[in-house]
Amino acid sequence: MHQYNAVVIHFGEIWLKGKNRSSFINRLLGNVKLALEGEHYSDLANERDRFMLYLNDDSDVGSITDKLRHVFGVEWFAPVVFAENDISSIISTAKKLLKKGDKVKVVAHRSYKELDFTSTDIVSAFIKRVGSLPFMIDKEARSRLFINATKTGTIMHTDKIRGPGGLPVGCSGKAVVLFSGGIDSPVAAYYAMKRGLFPIYLHVHALDSNDAVDGTKIGKLMGILSRYCRNNVSYYVPAHVFQAKVIKTPRKYELVLFKRFLIRLSERIAKEEGALAIVTGEGLGQVASQTVKNLTASERGSKLFIMRPLIGFDKNEIVGKAVDIGTFDVSKGSYKDVCSFNALNPSTGSEAGVINELYRGAGIGKAVTESFKRAKRNPNRL
Repeated sequence: MHQYNAVVIHFGEIWLKGKNRSSFINRLLGNVKLALEGEHYSDLANERDRFMLYLNDDSDVGSITDKLRHVFGVEWFAPVVFAENDISSIISTAKKLLKKGDKVKVVAHRSYKELDFTSTDIVSAFIKRVGSLPFMIDKEARSRLFINATKTGTIMHTDKIRGPGGLPVGCSGKAVVLFSGGIDSPVAAYYAMKRGLFPIYLHVHALDSNDAVDGTKIGKLMGILSRYCRNNVSYYVPAHVFQAKVIKTPRKYELVLFKRFLIRLSERIAKEEGALAIVTGEGLGQVASQTVKNLTASERGSKLFIMRPLIGFDKNEIVGKAVDIGTFDVSKGSYKDVCSFNALNPSTGSEAGVINELYRGAGIGKAVTESFKRAKRNPNRL
């Protein structure tokens, strides 16, 4: 049986919002509830500048804290114990919370100013009783005993567990995420969700059927990312219609034409789903198709806002974040990736006019329509 009474959940950036702050907070509250589906707890209450998750005897604190680590909008959280607004009760509770031999610095805060003692009084009381305490008080200690005296009681904890921060998923609307299964696109999806975008994944594949995709690393990667957004949506689209259309076009333009195709296909899906943006994993200058000219040519004429969260990242930074969120090893796995065209001397400076002409001449617009008809929509609820 755990020793905690609750988990306090603090949000950071959304507290700086203005008159629409409540809509962000309500969105985050809903996302926390969704993330904790299946967990046992008594109540989840909005207490102005924080949420309080009240635990019961069946609560699995380890499982709950693991899930809270993946909720965007959560700045930090901590399992806590309650004490009365009385210094003797605070010290008595600290003896239960800390182990013999622990060395801590007492960090006290009095949120409710009507109490007859101050935060300094709390710290002084611990120092005066230092000889009778099973733990040691040391202002240089790395460990902390956090004490917050509020109107309804005193909250105490020893940990501050960092959440992912950012904005609650969904508060910025929906975006179609171009998802190749490489290292970059899962990281781009992560950063899009961190800014409050709900992901609609689009994966164009070279497999025999749409159903075959789930058994590959694509399904595994989306499973990992579902820790940050459980109710996501994905579209699987076969690549063969596009490939048949470009078979007679100059190979050096194939990559840029494929990106143009993806953007147009994304627009069709965005219209279906009510999305307002497209997210890609492109970084400036990383590969031949990601020069300024090629990026400009591929997106020319798009009606949607195209977001490139990784545009200023170098490869080491992207790999570091992929390792951090757990997608790197899966991304490195083998897969028949349709993005890996074997273009001979790919163009690094495609002119938009040339791409427009090739796009129309090859009938790629029709390929978009035909490919959309062959798409499989997957409402994922993990």
